[in-house]
Formats: sequence, C-alpha cells, structure tokens
Amino acid sequence: MLWHAEGSAIPLALNEAQKDGIGHLDLPNLQVLPFEQRYGNRESGMQWLGFISGQRKEKLFYRDYEGVKGTSGLERTLDALLQGTGPTVVYFPVDGRNRIINEMKPMVKASTNPYYPLRFTATVDIRIQTGIEKLMEKAGIMEGAVVVQDTSNGDILAMVSRPFYNPEQIHPKEGQWGNKALQSAPPGSIFKIVTAAAALEAGVTSGKEKFRCSGEYGKYGLSCWKTGGHGTINLRQAFAESCNVAFAELAERLTSEQIQDTANKLGLGRSIGWEADNVLGLPLLKPLDHEESGTVFLPSTDPKDAGARVQTAIGQRDASVTPLQASNLMVTLLHDGKVIRPRIVSSISYANGQQLQSFQPMRVTEAGETISRETYHTLRKWMEDVVRQGTGRSLGRSVWKLAGKSGTAETVVNGIPRNNQWFVGYGPVRQPRYSVAVLVENVKPNSRHLATELFGQVMDLLALADNSSR
Repeated sequence: MLWHAEGSAIPLALNEAQKDGIGHLDLPNLQVLPFEQRYGNRESGMQWLGFISGQRKEKLFYRDYEGVKGTSGLERTLDALLQGTGPTVVYFPVDGRNRIINEMKPMVKASTNPYYPLRFTATVDIRIQTGIEKLMEKAGIMEGAVVVQDTSNGDILAMVSRPFYNPEQIHPKEGQWGNKALQSAPPGSIFKIVTAAAALEAGVTSGKEKFRCSGEYGKYGLSCWKTGGHGTINLRQAFAESCNVAFAELAERLTSEQIQDTANKLGLGRSIGWEADNVLGLPLLKPLDHEESGTVFLPSTDPKDAGARVQTAIGQRDASVTPLQASNLMVTLLHDGKVIRPRIVSSISYANGQQLQSFQPMRVTEAGETISRETYHTLRKWMEDVVRQGTGRSLGRSVWKLAGKSGTAETVVNGIPRNNQWFVGYGPVRQPRYSVAVLVENVKPNSRHLATELFGQVMDLLALADNSSR
C-alpha cells in the first residue's frame, strides 16, 4: 500500500521490483507499507459474504479509517461480533511544527488481544461454491442464482449469485452486491408442487384423475405451454409434463386459503433462514442479509378472485419464491414435511481457535403444521417422473438418478417479454445428499432451458466432489 505523509492511502498490490523502484525515487513523504486485501480483489458470486465500508476521520498527528462497518452480507449481519478491539494505526513521527521526521520510520500499532477479532465458520464448501461459479460463467448466464443444501441438516453448501461482484470495488447504483439467492422472483411451474400438495391434502383429486388438455383453458387468458395440448392426461402425468390446464382446474377447486396454508407449511411465503434470539449480547442474530419472504397472494388480492387463484397456482401473478426457499422446499419434502431453517454459519471461535459458541440446526415447523406422509411421498415419486419421462428427461444422462421440477415464469423487463427459468430438485434419489435450486433470469422466450442444463451440471459436480472425498 502507498501511504502519503499527508494521510492518503492507495491500496495497490506491488511486486518486489515495483516496491524497490518506488524506494529509489527519493520521495520522503511517500511510504510503502504492507497491507492485506480483505477479499482478494476479484469478482465472485459470494454476495452472502458481503463487504465493509467506512469514513476517513482526521486525527491530530495521523489519519485512519474509523467507523468501518459491514454494509451487506455476513459483514453486516455479524458486524457487532466481527469488530475487533481497535484499529491498526500508522504513526508518522513529527517535529514541533508537525512536519514528518523522515529519518525515523513510521510506527504501526495494532491490538495484541489473542481472543479478538472473533472468527466465524461458514457452512459453505468453497470447492462447490467456486465450481458452480465457473459453470455459470461458462454457460454465459448473466443473471440468476444457484443454491446447494445438505439434505441431512439443511446447511447451505453453496450460494452463488450472478452477476458477480468485486467487494473491493463496489458500485452501489449497479446493484451487483445484491444476493439473488435471497431475492424473490416469479417461480413458474415449480409452484405446482404447492398446488399439487394443496389439492391432495384437500382431497379434491388423486393422481389417477384424468384431465383433457387441448392447449387452451378458455378462461383468464390461460393456455398450456404445449401447442395443441397434452390430450387426455392424468394428474401424475400432468405434473411430470407440467400441464397448465390440469393445474388450472385444480386451482378452481381450491380456496386461496388452502393454497396459502399449504405454501406456508412448505416454507414459502415467509423467511426461513436460521435465526436466534439473545446470542452473545445480540437481541437477534440473523446471518442471512436481506432475505425476502416471497409471496403467495398479495394482501390486496380478493380471495374469491378465481383468475388470481388460477394464475398464482401455476406460479404467475402474485407468487414469488427465493432460490433458497425453492431449494429448502426439497429439504422439507425429504424431512417428512418439516421445514428446517438453513444455516450459513455453524460456529463462532476466538482468534486463537478456541470455540466460543456453536449454532445448532433448527426447525421452523410446529406440531400439526406439516403436510401428510402420503402427500410428501407422492410428490417425491412425481418428481422422479419429471426426470424419467417429463420436462426434465434430459437429466437422465446425469451421473446420479435425480428428481425435481422445472419451471418457466413469464415476466417483462423494460417492456420486453422475458422468462425466468427454474429447476429445483435433489439427488441421488436413493440416498439424497443434496438439494439444488437453479434460477436463470431474463431469458428470451423460447430459449433452451438453461436452468435444467445447469442443474444437471451442478449435480454432476457434486457427484464428482463426493467421489474425490472418499
């Protein structure tokens, strides 16, 4: 780092030749001092980590950065615990007229407390995180997110947000620092998991019921994605083929309350991130920054509006879901309908490595707030059908046998029609280890389904990582 005697610092990475060259310039008021970049000065998709900012404050004989604080991500939510016991300060010896004494070297003063600053252990696996970042970059995905969770306890193993950003060079107006994995978006047909669950729970249908799809519903401006329709199709097949007409009929039989209630039981329409009260002096510890709760129906929507109910039931209109919620939905179905709060921090330790406190997994579901055993087993079988013979059949070439649900939501960006592509699922089917949600935003209509492709690539990456760790 270049430090001028007047107090300005320029954080530049200098090699030895550059350092020696500056030393030979005979500029007494310019000093080369060691420093470490907090984030490595590179772009990544780790918006969950966040960044810090601060203001330069005048001192009598020196200047330093005080009031440094976390501005986003874990840097913000854990800021009170990450703060050390004092700043690192550079002192320049001065004479009676406050002029730098060039014959004396500057002094650096820092805290020597062996317990601070505190250290946090994240649940994220950096190999998986960076591997997915490379996959997204290679696929040319400009906007979207991928979340990977450990199905055994819901821990977040990767959370990638695109576009990437450099936390050393923040441009607030451009917004890349926002974490798309925690921002809600129209879910499209992945929301049919909720609608199917609601219909099965309410007893208004069965997997064998047959529907007639001609490609047009005739109401509310709704049509099926398949030109000409699916013909005669039962509900199990309609789920695998993502038939809009069949699910529109189901929505008309259901009430808004039934759909809303089922979504809540599955962890949608509310924040689900791990949180705890009264931790180490903090009234509330909530590591996931700016996690959105998503929506099922807006408060302004008339519960008796059948058109709103039908559109929401296929993942349009009021419905919005975060990629974390979508991934955690899979964890919920694999945990007998019980919603687990995903952790991204597992423990906190002193600077010397001694553990201060661990954070245990927790559930958000209370007794009686789950869907039935029959329903979640049915949905898991139907998600296997999606990959075996439905809209996700291209995943049949994957290393593992997978299960999941695809989705495409219509949206508009600056007056131009665009699609949000989704795929959410888990694998391997026999002994599920990972749940994955993929969102690719603002894709041209009728484009190939990048979300399904990326889901398969992520699962193959996980399979390879599993094999290499054994």
